[in-house]
Amino acid sequence: MKQSLYRVYRPKTFDEIFGQTHIKQYFKNAVIKDNISHAYIFSGPRGTGKTTTARILAKIVNCESPEGANPCNKCSSCVEINENNFMDVIELDAASNRGIDEIRQIRDSANYRPVKGKYKVYIIDEIHMLTKEAFNALLKTLEEPPEHVIFVLATTNLEKIPDTIISRSQLLNFKNLSEIDITDNLKMISENEKIQIEESALNLISRKAKGGMRDAISLLEQVIKFSDENITKEDIVKILGVYDDEFIMNFINSIHNSDVDSILNISNEIFDLGKDPELLIEESMEKLIFLIKKEKNNKFFRILEELQSIHKEMKYSENKRLLFETLVTTFTYKLSFQKDIKPIKNENKIESIEKDSAEVKKEDKNVSQIFEYFYKNQKKINMALIYALKLSKYILENNTFIIKIKKEQTLEYSLIMKYKNDLKVALNNIFNDDTHLRINYEGSNQKENDKKESTSKQLF
Repeated sequence: MKQSLYRVYRPKTFDEIFGQTHIKQYFKNAVIKDNISHAYIFSGPRGTGKTTTARILAKIVNCESPEGANPCNKCSSCVEINENNFMDVIELDAASNRGIDEIRQIRDSANYRPVKGKYKVYIIDEIHMLTKEAFNALLKTLEEPPEHVIFVLATTNLEKIPDTIISRSQLLNFKNLSEIDITDNLKMISENEKIQIEESALNLISRKAKGGMRDAISLLEQVIKFSDENITKEDIVKILGVYDDEFIMNFINSIHNSDVDSILNISNEIFDLGKDPELLIEESMEKLIFLIKKEKNNKFFRILEELQSIHKEMKYSENKRLLFETLVTTFTYKLSFQKDIKPIKNENKIESIEKDSAEVKKEDKNVSQIFEYFYKNQKKINMALIYALKLSKYILENNTFIIKIKKEQTLEYSLIMKYKNDLKVALNNIFNDDTHLRINYEGSNQKENDKKESTSKQLF
């Protein structure tokens, strides 16, 4: 079976590691000065080289013919470690081996001399998953370690590791890799694999990887398997479900300019193509932070704050489309009522359209009062109801507020029916008379419609 690309191109020496300059320099100096510690904690995001560095460290301390500060990768020890056959390098996943019994076994076996190499190296991944009792058992070994043992404890959650463990280890922090480093590595891999790929496509993969080299290489492999030998930016967008800058800017533009129709079109496109709306919001937030660095625009901050809130809510929603359309669309409409916004001045071509609430839609004055009521009374605001109303047809006629909903507008109908009592309260507070509410929905048969209208006509 062919190996995955990230395993084929896993660095085998310190010099081959992309990024993490401080980590490479640290270990090169430690090797040259023969000053290797008995325990290390490698902390940092996933896919940034923690386990890879641990394996290189295991090779250099057991290498028979080191080349400067790097392992030779030719001697039997290096070859066996590369092939995961070296008995003195023990890798353990603490996520599935987190109990005290597993750590006691390590503690007992650590007392025995190495079988072949100079050092026994224990690489424990996701060390933060150990139980309290297991940490206590490990602590005893770290306090009085045998001279022939090195521990490398890798974690993505340093805050969960007890201070007693940290204080007895050398702590090294791995950073997210820059998009430039990731792109350079992907370019090298593409050339070796004889794959023609546009640089803009590589940049898109690098952005999607979010600082993780392993994720970037896995994404590249996925694209290679689904594409021809000539890969374009459009292939990346289609295969990985990512969004290009133009799409993201269009989304931000639509919110900024209170273009509800454009937001609904974007939503249809997202879900018709099966893309992830959470990813769009996440990448839009990143773009907004980039824009804010260039210009401290009030509206950017407001949009960023709201998208962050929407992103949090969507993580736990089963109906992402309903939540996305409701929250984003209503916020887009609500934004048009804000008047304390500076015009936007930057090269991203976002046009500033400052709209007064009366200009959003030319409506009958009395009807406008209904929407103004919700915005002026923050405790009574119901953006889902406003969203449904704005996408329906409505008119105030002979002391009756009539809402007409098309058959296909099932979402709008369900929202209006759910919050019709809120609307009745608003009508009563605004007009202080016998204004009625009538809801006409094409999706109901005439008998059901008449029944609903009769119920809706009652005075609140």
